[in-house]
Amino acid sequence: MSEVFVARQPIFNRDLHVAGYELLFRGGDATRALVTDSEGATASVVLNSFTEIGLERIVGSKAAWVNVSREFVLSGLAATMPPAVVGLEILEDELLDERFVHALIELKRQGYRLALDDFEYSVSAERVLTLVDVVKLDVLALGREGMAREVARLKPYGMTLLAEKVESHEDHAYCAELGCDLFQGFFFCRPELLHNRGILAHRSSLLQVLAALQDPRVQLGQLEQMVGRDVGLSFRLLRYINSAFFGLRFEISSIRQALALLGVQNLKRWATLTVLASVDGKPPELTVTALTRARFCERAGARLAGPRPGELFTLGLFSVIDALMDTSIEDVVALIPFPEDMRDALTKRKGEKGALLDCVTALEAGNFDRAKQLVRGAGELYVEALMWADEAARPLFEPIEAAAA
Repeated sequence: MSEVFVARQPIFNRDLHVAGYELLFRGGDATRALVTDSEGATASVVLNSFTEIGLERIVGSKAAWVNVSREFVLSGLAATMPPAVVGLEILEDELLDERFVHALIELKRQGYRLALDDFEYSVSAERVLTLVDVVKLDVLALGREGMAREVARLKPYGMTLLAEKVESHEDHAYCAELGCDLFQGFFFCRPELLHNRGILAHRSSLLQVLAALQDPRVQLGQLEQMVGRDVGLSFRLLRYINSAFFGLRFEISSIRQALALLGVQNLKRWATLTVLASVDGKPPELTVTALTRARFCERAGARLAGPRPGELFTLGLFSVIDALMDTSIEDVVALIPFPEDMRDALTKRKGEKGALLDCVTALEAGNFDRAKQLVRGAGELYVEALMWADEAARPLFEPIEAAAA
């Protein structure tokens, strides 16, 4: 059986919480021509998501959005997806004749949410604007003037506007000010460089803890003191270790117990993760992305001769450190006692470790050809990493909500 690639891209609301995911699909042995077979691609992503993988394991409780072609809709294949969890994206350049419009009306009657993708105004598109729930506007294709023009045209219809391919915090802020309520793109993985004085003070202290955690000479006693000095970190770490993710049969009540149970390497891993998740003002999805990359690098790099799994897990975690700390990756990595090959992988994407990061970021973007060239079996490993990361991230944020209750 050929390898199947399924990727997801988050869709954020104004609070930078994930409102849903767009699912992307590609058959691993496909040539570029297969991309034009949109009916076959959609049918395959539906088949794999619902049967072989399980949709809830990919998107959890969030909505899933799938691109569908005219043929997919008219053939009745859309009815294979439950309207309660799946939204249908229609390309604006499809032939919007009476037959297709009636089919869309029937889908709306059945409870499906519809989105118009890659929208740019045309007279033919007017006939479906009252049917769709979401219109997606491509920031890169339209530019700021084009975005303003299209938003002004669409506002009277009252649908939700989604800005896609948002690649910077500046573009995100601009689209939000225009009136967009949903956002898709990799802006959340980029640093927000709003200052010129290095790393902010409160994040500098977190970096000091991270640096100590990555020091290969750190001892058990030092780890205990380091975590124990920070009440918030101790609370988060103990809540995390006692979560269902670990499935322990008894409660861990002290850092010393955690040390005895987990050992230095495991405690370093989860303390590092807990510190990263404690950075204020960042969307939880950034931590999920870090975890996905960490798990992928760990699993995909298992065949490499040199690095230990712990190094590769850390590599994936720290690939978003610039976005978490809002400064350049070079400045952050300079403060962490990483070996030279780790630094080169994080800052320049060099070496075998750099190739692992290149592969997982290619998968995130739906660049499956590139991923296939870099890592054998990348598609399967990535889906496994996504599902593992969702489960691992859940207890990281549950303690915060519980404490605030």
